Amino acid sequence: MASLDRVERLTDLVLVLLHTSTPRTLEEIAHAVPGYPESHAARRQAFERDKRILRDEGIPVVTEPIDGPEQYGYRIDPESFYLRDLELEEDEQAALHLAVAGVHLGEPHGRDALAKLGASGMAEARQVAAVSAPPALVPLFDAVRSQSEVRFTYHSETRVVAPATLQFRGGHWYLVGWDRRRDAPRTFRIDRIDALAAPGPPGSGELPDAFDPADATVEPWRAADEDTEHVLLRVDAVEGPRVAAEVGEAAVLQRHEDGSVLLRLGVSSFDVLRSWVLGLLDHAEIVGPRAARQAMAEWLDATLAATLESDGAPVAALGEPPVQDGAPSPGRPGAVPVASPRGASARLGRLLAIVAWLAEVGEAPIAELCARFDIGQDELVRELELAACCGLPPYSPDTLLEIVVSDETVQAFLPKELARPRRLTPAEGLALAASARTILAVPGADADGSLGRALAKLDAVLGDDRRLVIRLDAPPLLEAIQQLVGAGVQAEIEYHSASTDETTVRTVEPIEVTSLDGHWYLDAYCHRAGGVRRFRVDRIRTVRSLDVPARATTPARAGDDAFVPGPGAILVTLLVEPEGRWVLDTVPVLSRHERPRTTVEVTLAVGGRAWLERLLLQLGPRARVVSPIELAGAGAAAAGRLRRRYGENIMTQHETS
Repeated sequence: MASLDRVERLTDLVLVLLHTSTPRTLEEIAHAVPGYPESHAARRQAFERDKRILRDEGIPVVTEPIDGPEQYGYRIDPESFYLRDLELEEDEQAALHLAVAGVHLGEPHGRDALAKLGASGMAEARQVAAVSAPPALVPLFDAVRSQSEVRFTYHSETRVVAPATLQFRGGHWYLVGWDRRRDAPRTFRIDRIDALAAPGPPGSGELPDAFDPADATVEPWRAADEDTEHVLLRVDAVEGPRVAAEVGEAAVLQRHEDGSVLLRLGVSSFDVLRSWVLGLLDHAEIVGPRAARQAMAEWLDATLAATLESDGAPVAALGEPPVQDGAPSPGRPGAVPVASPRGASARLGRLLAIVAWLAEVGEAPIAELCARFDIGQDELVRELELAACCGLPPYSPDTLLEIVVSDETVQAFLPKELARPRRLTPAEGLALAASARTILAVPGADADGSLGRALAKLDAVLGDDRRLVIRLDAPPLLEAIQQLVGAGVQAEIEYHSASTDETTVRTVEPIEVTSLDGHWYLDAYCHRAGGVRRFRVDRIRTVRSLDVPARATTPARAGDDAFVPGPGAILVTLLVEPEGRWVLDTVPVLSRHERPRTTVEVTLAVGGRAWLERLLLQLGPRARVVSPIELAGAGAAAAGRLRRRYGENIMTQHETS
């Protein structure tokens, strides 16, 4: 006898538990739902696995004590299973749809949420933003909404935190909360959180009355640690305006006529600040206090000592990293593939969404169902035939789901209660809220428009998600660049490339503006390069409209990643020590091979020497170049160049201020 498809058993289980007024014992469930093993132990294991799948799918299986030898019974509370009607207007539903289509979060939870809400198939929409979601984000989102205490490891130390808000800024997610053991507010970068335990019960993370999360500072060099010291940083005219805009006016101590700035930064994590400063290469220098300068000098000395010395061989020439149409993409750092495997949980969720929609409309063309739920016709027919075998005991024709599939259409005669939208999972709720808030964070977005109204209705039903904060900081020239895209004219830009550390003047034909992991990019056809290029907007120093129409046929956009290697890039292989493994999650890695003693060999596509120097300086003594041999001394050369600056005594009158 052929084994029962697990999704059929799960669907029957949902229907049985949903339509019972009293809790069902495991024995009663096994008699009512076909497919469970005869052995009690095997039956228990199979049911526990099914129960876990249902709960992961947002289906609340309630366990209740009962009289009798089995002691516990199970049911699904209809009020928790179904979602209260959001009463979305047509334009509000369309706005939510466009938000999910325009914001890439990795897994397609936003699409799954829309399917539960009865929305149509994924809209055609340009990508507005991409926001990477670290694994701990969903459980933390659930903990914030339920005000549940969380426990995790951060920098090898156990933290117990009452969560307050989740904030996205500068390409990273942060948890802001009240640290129980320190009795003080703290900020944690979520991708650095390890060993996150299951959240405590709802309400266990109560916050002190005097704590206002809005006062928390979300800066990478301040996150989570205890004491804050101030570091003085001088940034030259090349990077000064951009960096000042990034850190905010409050950090600017002095502005000079040439465009350079003196910054005063509150720092609790010098390691993070050091990495950020080294990313500015020769354009930034710590000028005080003396201990901070000494710490930077010691890091550069360690880099010099551990890096292979250059023997004077010429360094391989590296070009600017171009973006080509159809070029292979290494993937956005930390991104999760968009396609998710259709296991039992995902199949069940989609099938229930299809059944709910059919219960609402009664009849629909097969082609429309395929487009709406992103499923092939053969697979759709198989899933509908499976659904038609599901129902309630005794599984006679009058108790099964009545679904009739013809060559071109599907007819369904189903109870209207099945048309009610189902409760969203935490991942789906996060996807909807984050997508909508990301779009509303785009400069110029209408907070009172259809998307803002849809988000308010979501908050009213799902819980107030104002504790989820998305910040897309707008660089000074963003509005001017957006206007050029809308006008369809050519422009002249002065651009400082991070890959080559050079400033050039380009004539470009703007295509679109996109936010990728906290930074804004312009995709444009570049006349100088003869192809599509991606320019980070905060590195565009000046822009001037040429009042010349762009080409009638605009080249295709550059793709979904901030960096795509082109013909000017070369492959560089690094041997990375355990302390430098962060590189795997931070830069696009083409391949990785584990080595003994937890070292890892990684291969990167490098488009410019300046980019490689930044990475090697940030890794310091924790990495060395394996190939090409001509680049073996690149890190040492950069470290030696910067080290000479820290041998000078340039302490200023601001050292102790």
